[in-house]
Amino acid sequence: MLVSLTLRNLATISDTSIEFEHGLNILTGETGAGKSILIDGLLLALGERADTALVRPGSNTASVEAVFILEDGSKFLVRREVRSEGRSRFFINDELTTLEDGRSHIAGLVDLHSQRSTPALLKRHIQRAAIDEFSGCSDLAGRVSLGFGEYRSLLRRSEELSTQLSAVTEKRDIAQHELSLIEKLDPSAADYSSLMEDRRELKAVQDGAEILGRISEGISGDDGILASLAEFRHSLAGSGIKTKNATELLEQADIALTEASSECESMLSGIDSAPWRIKEIDERLDAYAEMLGRCGGTMERLLGRRSALSSELQQFDLLEKEYEQLQETIPEKACSLHAAADELSGSRKRGADELEVSVQNELRLLGMPDAIFKVVMNDPPENRSLVIEDVSVCSDGCELPEFFFSANPGMKPGPLASVASGGEMSRVSLVLKLALVSVTQAPTMVFDEIDSGVGGETANLLADSLGRVSRKRQVIVITHLPQIASKAYRHLAVSKGIVDGLPATRVDILSDRIGRIEELARLLGGGRAAMEHAEKMIAAGSDSGPEQS
Repeated sequence: MLVSLTLRNLATISDTSIEFEHGLNILTGETGAGKSILIDGLLLALGERADTALVRPGSNTASVEAVFILEDGSKFLVRREVRSEGRSRFFINDELTTLEDGRSHIAGLVDLHSQRSTPALLKRHIQRAAIDEFSGCSDLAGRVSLGFGEYRSLLRRSEELSTQLSAVTEKRDIAQHELSLIEKLDPSAADYSSLMEDRRELKAVQDGAEILGRISEGISGDDGILASLAEFRHSLAGSGIKTKNATELLEQADIALTEASSECESMLSGIDSAPWRIKEIDERLDAYAEMLGRCGGTMERLLGRRSALSSELQQFDLLEKEYEQLQETIPEKACSLHAAADELSGSRKRGADELEVSVQNELRLLGMPDAIFKVVMNDPPENRSLVIEDVSVCSDGCELPEFFFSANPGMKPGPLASVASGGEMSRVSLVLKLALVSVTQAPTMVFDEIDSGVGGETANLLADSLGRVSRKRQVIVITHLPQIASKAYRHLAVSKGIVDGLPATRVDILSDRIGRIEELARLLGGGRAAMEHAEKMIAAGSDSGPEQS
């Protein structure tokens, strides 16, 4: 709630601090005393545009300081400074902030109703929230909003996946073809190294075939060494010469040369298969060369490309699987959202019918017998909605509730924000607050000009209504009606005098009974009869303070 409002060098106010209480706070005073300046000051604290004309003559800076006590008991300080040259500064708990951030911090603390302000109930989202709270379907509305967001996200993701899958079809085919070529080769660094080594060995053997043939022919040919050795051994044996060592050595030479000839023959037989084996190796090395050329020229890059293609195709498969799952999930989500939105519509329409009756009855009691109050269910705009089972649904449901009003007979109801005057708006707001007492709303309500054109019994009814509202929250009312002033829990009198040659507004707390009677008597026109009437009103009235728990 608003604890205090301090204004310095603001128009006719030099330095004034006003302390407020729970319940009904009433401000009264002569016309021109400066009551409107208090509203201007509060509007500045709430973040309204600053007007340098409000800076008191002779001063460089005007300031407004509002102190609030929050629900958790903590103190919340708002200060606004306006300089005569046009600049202004905004402080939250003594820390400089931007006007935009300041407004966001104090949003919801005060609901101010006057012809110079925009009451919260003029905003459509507040009207929708009020209907939902009155209808007992706020939680359902929250689920619809959440469900709509999820459903829209699913649709967007499905469209993204469809676009991606369409775009990558050709790319996937190319990747699959390229990977199949690599898989067919089945490359490895070890295999490539082995092929190169085998080819070098086979080439070396192939190049040495002539030498091997000459060696083999020279050893075992008709005129070869083995034939000569045989002749030498035969001659030596027939000569009768006893040469055991020579004979043995010739035999050993025969054996060694025979083995050498066999080795050469064996190698030559291997050489016979070398050409086709070399061809086989060359074909595989050519396949390697082609893949290496495609993939950057190194085995590391080839193997990396193989891994990348596998991952890429796996990602394509995951996208396709996700898309298929979405095609199953989306219809289920649509059905669930449609059912919840339909249930919400039914609750809203029932609640709207009840609210219309309640508000119109209360308006008649407040002197507006011809007033018409309607809750119109507008279709959601196309750019914010989706069609589900032939019904347009948005984050707010299947409809956007809006308050319509007409104060005069024969006049067609129109949007509340467009057709209600300041006084009418204040009374409609008050009536709605009574009907929507369970709705979460600003802890402080300020009414200016609520009593415009009101008198007689209607003034008494209006006073009773304000008293009822003030039992639930803090209410601040600027009024000229004694019927309302008599209900005050705290009565503040605004007056204006001259200080240092300049008009100066002051605000006094009427804490004693005599002071209140005198102020009520002034409102009643003055005189002994007015004093007596004022005393009776004070005696008959009950202080409109907070409910006792």
